[in-house]
This record gives sequence, C-alpha cells and structure tokens, in this order.
Amino acid sequence: MAQFKKKTIRVNGVPKAIIAEPDMSLAEIIRSDIGLTGTKVGCNKGQCGSCNVILNGKLTRSCITRWEKVPDDSEVTTIEGLGTVDNLHPVQWAFVVTGAIQCGFCTPGFIISAKALLDQNPNPSRQDIRDWFQKYRNACRCTGYVQIVDAVMAAAAVLRGEKKADDFSTLMGDKGNIWGTAYPRPSAVCKATGTWDFGEDYRNRLPDNTLFAAVVRAEVSHALVRGVDTAEAEQMEGVSHIVTAKDIRGDNRLAFQTEGCERPILCDKKICQYGDPIAIVCADTEKNARAAAKKVRVETEDLPAYMNAPDAIAEGAVRIHEGVSNLYQTLNVRKGEETAPLMEKAAVTVADEFYLQRQPHMPMEPDVGFGYMDEEGRLTIHSKSIWIFFHAAQMAPGLGLEPNQIRIVENGVGGTFGYKLSLTCEPLIGAEPSDTS
Repeated sequence: MAQFKKKTIRVNGVPKAIIAEPDMSLAEIIRSDIGLTGTKVGCNKGQCGSCNVILNGKLTRSCITRWEKVPDDSEVTTIEGLGTVDNLHPVQWAFVVTGAIQCGFCTPGFIISAKALLDQNPNPSRQDIRDWFQKYRNACRCTGYVQIVDAVMAAAAVLRGEKKADDFSTLMGDKGNIWGTAYPRPSAVCKATGTWDFGEDYRNRLPDNTLFAAVVRAEVSHALVRGVDTAEAEQMEGVSHIVTAKDIRGDNRLAFQTEGCERPILCDKKICQYGDPIAIVCADTEKNARAAAKKVRVETEDLPAYMNAPDAIAEGAVRIHEGVSNLYQTLNVRKGEETAPLMEKAAVTVADEFYLQRQPHMPMEPDVGFGYMDEEGRLTIHSKSIWIFFHAAQMAPGLGLEPNQIRIVENGVGGTFGYKLSLTCEPLIGAEPSDTS
C-alpha cells in the first residue's frame, strides 16, 4: 500500500495542506489536487518547459519534481499567481502585445520562466534570454522565438521603470485599425494568464462516474494477431470493462482521404506498425486503467519488420497493408533546365539513392479527448480535431453509426501543424460503449 505524505505548501501565497503519494509529481498536485490548470504538462519528461513553476525562488520543471522532494512549507508560484485577465503582470502584458502567443500551450511556462529570469537579471541581453530558455528547456513549436525574446526585453524595460506598459499599446494600432498591426489574437490574454482551457484541463470538471481509458498497443512492428486474453486484466482493481475488436459495433474500419490507406480501429487480424491499438481498458481511475492494461496478453505471430524504406520495397518483401503495395507512390520531380550537358562537363559526378525518415509534427499539447452520449443520443467527442465534420463521417461506418449520430467538439488546440487533420484518439473514444468515458 502506498505511503502518503502530508505537507503544507504555499501556492501563490495561499497555504494548502496536501496529502499525496511520494512519487506524485508537483505538476499533478498543482493541477489535480489544487485545481490550478494554468501549469501545463507537455512531454512529462522535463524537456519542454510547459510545466515550469517557481519553487522556493528557483525555476522548476514540476512534471519531474516528485512530492517527496518538495520541502514542507515550500513557496510555489504558478502562472495564476502573476496576474489576472484584468490586471496583467508586465511579462504577461508584453507577451500579449508583441505577438509572442500563438497556440498558447507553452505560454504559461515561458512567462513563469521569464519572470524567474528577470528576478535574477533585470537587464538581460537578447542572448541572455535565449540562453536562459535553452538552459530551462523552454520549447515553442509555433513562434520561432523572436517575438518571445521581444516580449521579455519589453517586460524588462517596464520593470526597470524605463518604459510604461502603455508605451507598447502602439503595437496594436489605433482607431480600430487591425490590418498591418500586431493586434493581439482574441485568446491571448486568457493564454497569458493560464485560463485558456486545453483538453486535459477539463479533467477536474468531468462527472464523478467518468471512466478513464488506457490503450493496449502493439509492442512489435509487424505481426498476425492470434489472440487477445483479457481475463487477468478484467479482475484488476477498478476495471469496468475491456474493449477489443470483437466489441466494435461497426465494421471496425477507418477509411482515410488517401485511397488504399484503410486501417482497423482496433487490430483484429494484423499489426502493421509498432503502437497499433489492440484493446481499450476502461477503469475508474487513470492509474487503475494503466495497471490493468499491462495485464492484457496479446498472442502474435511475427512477420518481417522493415525499419527503413529500402528494405520495405526490396524484392520479395512481405506486403504490410492488404491491397496496397509497400511502394505506395512514385513521384518524379523536375525543376530547371536539362542537366545532362552540365553532368557531361563535370569533373566529378555522384549517383546514389537517398531517403528521409517521416517528419513528425511535434505539437506541444499531448493528444487528449473525452466522450459521452448526449441527451439526444448522439456520440459526442471532445478532442483537438481540426476537421470535425470530415472526421465524424470518416469513423461513422467503423463504429456502426451514421455521421449525423456523431458530434465532435473542438477543444482549445495546443498546436497541430496538420497533425490533427488525421484521426487519432477519436475512434478509440467512440469505440468505448459506455455512457461516459
């Protein structure tokens, strides 16, 4: 049985008595126990800076700071402790007016980080600011960092008394003119104060009977599925039920906008890539769901796994997707004039074949969603989908529904860069047949 530790910490000046397991992260406690969701969790590995808080005067990545390492009577400052929508801190104001806020998921971590820097160095150079963000792993996928450095420089000038916050209002234009100005996006103030909600921020507001899902994923790259044994997992604490391919109410297939790229919602016959979903464990807590998911046994028959493009298209390679060649498309790219005369005169020519790995989109916000049956009997899914009507139509046959029986609500989106033009968690949420998940 876990040993709980009770400590009192002051969060934004307010004393909080907290009883938590020693290995809980400070980020979990701030978000779940205290209910301050302005502190975001992105990578959960201390590498993106979204979870930054100030702990006893020191900038701290709260996602990797365990409760047992937090001293009793500690002082913690989160984004909510800096300013409010009606009374912004100079750093928050500067981020708004310089255009340093785009998707906004990383913004609270950057603002807290900038505050900690200016507490130590009130007159930093642009390079000082960049070095600070590099040291504390602050990452932004949207801006390119120029506007963020601009914001810190502007805030520093205000805090030194050299300028007033109103001096930067000229960046926003006047007389209602927006075109050609750095007018802030409407959501900027909420994002600067940590009050803009992303998907995970709704967790504390879900009904008490909400089930949490853990997905059992393939741990091999290419194999036939010979059986899925859920017996032991079903007996685990808190488990409500487990969904496998046989429980899907439709044809268990997802068709994509590119012809020939059909795949199952849950693997029924074959695993085509590492991480393919095989089963969904539904339980009363996330912890119980994850623990039970580890007890699901998947029997497989390994097939050749190809770790690069040349091997996958080599003569005799086993076809990975039914009905689709491993060499899906050939495209000739020609640009400029004929090169043959140039090559004939060249002192040295080199001929070879080159290939590149897949380029991931790398949004800061993790994929998250939740779903339920609404009062009209529609399957309602909240996610970061940016193609909501197409996605409803795309997954309806697989779930045994008509498109108008599915409603997708777009949460605040922490960056997608095209990633969420594709279905990810939505069909898995829809495959879970209970009323709330």
